[in-house]
Amino acid sequence: MVDIKPFKGTRPFNEDAKSLIAPSTDHLSIENIEIFRKNNYWNYLKILNPVGQLKETDTLLEAKLHFSEMKENDVIKKDVKDHFYVYQIEFKEHIQTGFLSLANIEDFTNEKIKAHEKIYENRMRERAEQMLNIKTQIGPIYVFFENNKDISQLLYSITSNTPDYDFESFDNSIHKLWCISDKEFIKNLSLLFSENINNFYIADGHHRMGAMKLIGELKYNKNIYQENFMIAAFPSNEAKIFDYNRVVKDLNGLSEEKFLELISESFTIAKIDRAFKPSRNREFGMYHENKWYSLYFKEKLETNNFIDTLDINILNNYVFKKYLNIEDVNNDERIRFIAGCHGLGALEKKVDENKDSVAFSIFPSHITDVIKVADNKLTMPPKSTWFDPKPLDGLVVYEFGK
Repeated sequence: MVDIKPFKGTRPFNEDAKSLIAPSTDHLSIENIEIFRKNNYWNYLKILNPVGQLKETDTLLEAKLHFSEMKENDVIKKDVKDHFYVYQIEFKEHIQTGFLSLANIEDFTNEKIKAHEKIYENRMRERAEQMLNIKTQIGPIYVFFENNKDISQLLYSITSNTPDYDFESFDNSIHKLWCISDKEFIKNLSLLFSENINNFYIADGHHRMGAMKLIGELKYNKNIYQENFMIAAFPSNEAKIFDYNRVVKDLNGLSEEKFLELISESFTIAKIDRAFKPSRNREFGMYHENKWYSLYFKEKLETNNFIDTLDINILNNYVFKKYLNIEDVNNDERIRFIAGCHGLGALEKKVDENKDSVAFSIFPSHITDVIKVADNKLTMPPKSTWFDPKPLDGLVVYEFGK
C-alpha cells in the first residue's frame, strides 16, 4: 500500500494565483512565455527559467533572490497547519478531481510508485540543482491511482464548498483548490490510501521524481535529509491522455511517390479529403504536400514484447527507422513532437511551412497500456503519452529545506 501525508504548502497570498503560476512551453510559444513573464513581475517563471542569458551561477542566484522576495513581500505564504489540497481541473468538458499531498521517496525506490518513461541522468541532475537552489519543489509530480469509489466520494464531499482558489489558466483550463486542514478528513483520506491503494503511476514529472530521489539519497547536499516529495494525484478513470503526434522535416531524399510505394508494404493507404484522426489502434493519419492519407498497419507482428506492439513503436520501426533514417527519435533534429491538444491544424501548419516535411497523427495511448508497461518494469518510447490537463506549477509549492 502507498502512504500519503498532509503538508504545510506555500501558496499565493497577496497576489492572484493566475499571475504566479508558470506557463509551459508545451502550451505557449517561447515568445508568448516571455510576454507572460514581463507582464507578471511576481512569477515562478523567474525561478524555473530565470532571466535569459546569465551564467548558471548568476541564474541560480537570480532565482533564489526572486523566491525570497516573493516570501518577504507576502506574495506567497506558507501554511501554519498541515493540509491536504483537494484539486479539481476542468478542460473542454472534462473534469478530474484529485489532491495534492506528500508521498514517500522510499515508495518510489521500492516500486510502489511506478514509472513508464526512461529517466535521463543529465535532465534529472538539472532538476535537482534547480530544486536544491531554493530547497523547494515548485511543480508536483502528476500521478494516478486505481479508481476507488470511497476515495472519490470523500473528495467530492469537499467540492460542494466554495474553493479557496478558482481561476482560468493560460490554456483556458479551470482550476479549483480547497485547502483542507480538518483532522478527520486528513485521517480518512490517509486511511483509504493505506488500506486500498497499492500503487501510484507517474503520468508526468519523471525527471522531477528522479531529482527528488537524488536529493533524498543525499548525493548533493549532506545537510538536507529529505524523504518526501509533492504529488498531484488523480484517479485513473479521470486522467486523460491525448495523442502525441509527429512531424518529420523531410522524406530522407525520397520522392512522394517512392515513399508511398515503400510504406505500402506494411500499411494499407487511402487518400482522405479531410484531416484524419485515427479512431483505433494500428491506424495513423499522414499529411504531406497538402494531402491527408489514412494508414492501417496490416502486418502480423511476431513478437512477445508488448512494447513492440505499441502504435508509437510501429511508426518508429516501420516508417522512421526503416525509410526515414531516424534511429533515435528522442535526439534526431529532424523530428518534432506536437501534443494532440493543439489539434490536427497544428500539424498542417507545421508541414505547410516546411516543404518536403511529413506529419503523422497517432491514436492516443490508453491508460491500461501505461499501467501494463509500468507494472512490467518497461519503458514506453519517448513522447508516447500526453496527459492533459496537467496540474499547475506554482499553485502550491513544497518547501523541503525547513
